[in-house]
Amino acid sequence: MTHADQADGASGADDTSGECRFRPVVIAPTYNNAPTLLGVLERIERVGVPLIVVNDGATDNTAALLDAWSAQDHPIPAEVLTLPENRGKAAAMRAGFSHARQLGYTHAVTMDTDGQLFPEEIPQMLDAACAVPDALVLGRRSEHTPGLPKSNLTGWYTSSLGLWLETGVVVRDSQCGLRVYPLRLFDAVRCRTGRFGFEAEIIARAVWAGCPIVDVGVTCIYPPGEERVSHFKPFRDGAKGALMHWALAIRRLIPWGHARVAAAGS
Repeated sequence: MTHADQADGASGADDTSGECRFRPVVIAPTYNNAPTLLGVLERIERVGVPLIVVNDGATDNTAALLDAWSAQDHPIPAEVLTLPENRGKAAAMRAGFSHARQLGYTHAVTMDTDGQLFPEEIPQMLDAACAVPDALVLGRRSEHTPGLPKSNLTGWYTSSLGLWLETGVVVRDSQCGLRVYPLRLFDAVRCRTGRFGFEAEIIARAVWAGCPIVDVGVTCIYPPGEERVSHFKPFRDGAKGALMHWALAIRRLIPWGHARVAAAGS
């Protein structure tokens, strides 16, 4: 059965026999990625999984592009959510997750729209999620990718070390934007970090909640520096990330239990 068949054929998270229905949707948060946006959306549509685009208050011509895109016929269910102002990637994803749950989806694939990741690899991510429906599935980029900025690599290693200290789990890439979230995870987990910190914090809290972590190797390209678009602010976001990891490390030492994720089908 294809993932598109699974998505179209399910009306809720669980069927009457108690088996977990696997009904995925792609959530694509976007902010000022107009040059690459439509190309990424077209490639996602070819995968055949429903799509929710979240416009995070973009200030370029993203809104006009998405208006025209929305007016077209699409081979899959596709819609746009627009936030009135830029609130950061975490807020955009949360809006997408909430909307996806209201529509009865069980799993959300997140995909950045800057063109660095490959929508064609969504099926292999979904295969991993379908095999372990309770898992948080993380894309794992290679540290040997040509053009990878050294600052990115330092951030990966630092965040991975922090997560190991906080959870005891080795996560080789804590910041990849290509993931599959089991939406029931958010019944038990509440993240406090906004913007880019969310993607590391959710890993720690998922582990504490009993959610398996699965990683899948994915492809990533890094355009030349003058063509690369990044909304990461090294000082601001780096400082917030460091404070977040300190807070998580302290939380691990507190002998106070964590809410657990209900198993799929329960």
